[in-house]
Amino acid sequence: MSELFEPHWNPVTTINLRKPPQNADLIFVLAGRDYRKQYALHLFEQGLTPKVLFSVSRFEIRRFSTLPLPAPLDLLKLASDIPPPQRHFFVLFERSNVQAIYVRPRRFGTLTEIEALLRWLQDHPEVRSVVLISSRSHLPRIRLCCRFLLRGDFEITLTSPPAQSFRVRFANRLTAVFLEALKTLAYGVVLALRLGRPRANSVIRDLL
Repeated sequence: MSELFEPHWNPVTTINLRKPPQNADLIFVLAGRDYRKQYALHLFEQGLTPKVLFSVSRFEIRRFSTLPLPAPLDLLKLASDIPPPQRHFFVLFERSNVQAIYVRPRRFGTLTEIEALLRWLQDHPEVRSVVLISSRSHLPRIRLCCRFLLRGDFEITLTSPPAQSFRVRFANRLTAVFLEALKTLAYGVVLALRLGRPRANSVIRDLL
């Protein structure tokens, strides 16, 4: 069994769903719509945290560099030698410094992102509090992954941009909520299988 799923891991200290962000060591933005990234950049500019880490998937790479980033970055140039289906990066901004880290894509995108975040946190022990940003309908699935994958004494806050366009809100109500419910259920099954029978009941309870 991978060490990511060893049975004696320590759970995160707290997971706050949609709590207004407070000062933290890191902002982590899951791949997806640009308004997530813009919200994170706003919080970063306001001094919420000294570090912001973006997850950037293959279809976002070209437009990512057009955002008002704290430091210039031509991510498309960095990705040019990687086959398009294999392109995924974590991009870290710390003050005016920038670093791009390759993340190998896998079948379950959110699960891959949280696992990659765990590895990143293991390499940065000074980070103890994290604000995770995504779309509102995505937060329960992220909470599930964090609840069962992140180990250590962390404080995790899950939040979404407070102001979204009418089209985004409409999609969240009609389509995204239904799809997210199905995806969350599927993730619960996958996590139960990976973590083994002793933790399966806990996964199911977390979904209910």
